[in-house]
Amino acid sequence: MLDKSIPYTGVLMINENPAEYPRFELPAGFLISGYQPGFEFAWADLHMEIEQFETRAEGVQMYRREFFTHPERQKENCLFVIDEEDQVAAVGALWTGDHFGRTLPRIHWIAAHPRHQGKGLVKALLTRLMDLHTAADGGPIYLVTQTWSYKAIHLYKKFGFEPYLGPKPLRWQAEHFEQQNTEAWALIERKLAEYKRD
Repeated sequence: MLDKSIPYTGVLMINENPAEYPRFELPAGFLISGYQPGFEFAWADLHMEIEQFETRAEGVQMYRREFFTHPERQKENCLFVIDEEDQVAAVGALWTGDHFGRTLPRIHWIAAHPRHQGKGLVKALLTRLMDLHTAADGGPIYLVTQTWSYKAIHLYKKFGFEPYLGPKPLRWQAEHFEQQNTEAWALIERKLAEYKRD
């Protein structure tokens, strides 16, 4: 769940050498599916539940803008964890981005429904997404996240992603990126220390 009690800042993480990463399996009763027509509505509903969008229409519009541009890639690389009731329980994609001046693979829009958080679904989803990446490319891979998602950042670190501390990425909305980025990662590390103690 997002922690909106702390200031919001977007951050990036990068894995320069993703050859090794932990392997997690889905718990019994869950399966992973590629995109099927209509899944964008369940995707939007899930992201509404975790307060990423205020309306379903906003979420559906975002999904279509992000993923409908490449239908074949969407079918293979947009993954949906399905529960025993045939409901979407978690989502994530292996996509691309150009924040670093060249097109790189990225882990994109990964999340679990609140009623399924803590069951290991995102861990299994990350394993599958990294498998797709290593089969297709195997080079550097990155993701964009935020201070509110420090619990997810704890997991991303286990998969070899490290804080990006370099110069301002392309089209990044920050007037003083390096200062804001340094402060954001300091806040994340403080929250992670508290999280680990708890």
